[in-house]
Amino acid sequence: MSWHLTPAQAHEYAHHRADEVTAMSVEAHITHCAPCRDLLPADEDWLARSWEELRDVVDRPRRGPVEALLASLGMREGTAKLLAATPALYRSWLLATVAVLAAALLAAHHLPRGSLMFVFVAPVVPLAGVALAYGRGVDPAHSLTSVTPLAGQRLLFLRTCAVLVPALTLCMSVSLLLPSAHTPGRAAFWLLPALTLVAGSLVLSRWIHLSAASAALGVLWLVALSVMAVSEHAAPIQLLLPQAQVWWAGALVALLGAILLRVRTA
Repeated sequence: MSWHLTPAQAHEYAHHRADEVTAMSVEAHITHCAPCRDLLPADEDWLARSWEELRDVVDRPRRGPVEALLASLGMREGTAKLLAATPALYRSWLLATVAVLAAALLAAHHLPRGSLMFVFVAPVVPLAGVALAYGRGVDPAHSLTSVTPLAGQRLLFLRTCAVLVPALTLCMSVSLLLPSAHTPGRAAFWLLPALTLVAGSLVLSRWIHLSAASAALGVLWLVALSVMAVSEHAAPIQLLLPQAQVWWAGALVALLGAILLRVRTA
């Protein structure tokens, strides 16, 4: 704008009656023209309140409920803040987990062999959460968190633990309500396979994206169950019998050893 505002134009703009083109021109002009800026009425009380609210947000940021809970449990402020900033996909996964486990519980009580649905789902639930908890493409803030002191292995494992706690809690709660779960030990038959799949995805994430590693292991688990379901000499439940638990425990120990080695050499 090569000319200056007239009082009439300033009045029209201040009362939101100027067209869009004129309003944009006025805003571009008054940023570097003090005399024209003085023509516009200023609400000093509103400006004072706005600056005070801005200073309140910047100087005294409020903690969300998740961050406050983690801090109350003794977690350091920086770690609690980082864990509270979970990706939006993680929250969607949590809601989907509740819906899927509720459907599995209903199937177990109302369908013949309905407990098999829980067998198929429970070990994959934590794995799906891990796939959506960390990494480029699933976390909009990954570019920011990747340059923080907590980036890399530590953030990966923190996010994994943050996923495992609610996932295992939900799965255990549902498994205790299954018609065949008479004891806590029998209700936890899915736990070792679930932890082994999660540990395997963390080991594979050294070479491929964590989401891809989790997806590959999840598909492998479902394929193995499907093959055993159609086989005449095997059944899916055999993967969870006491004899199989020994093999799952051995695999989990080996994978945890690989993870510890990776952390020490990182």
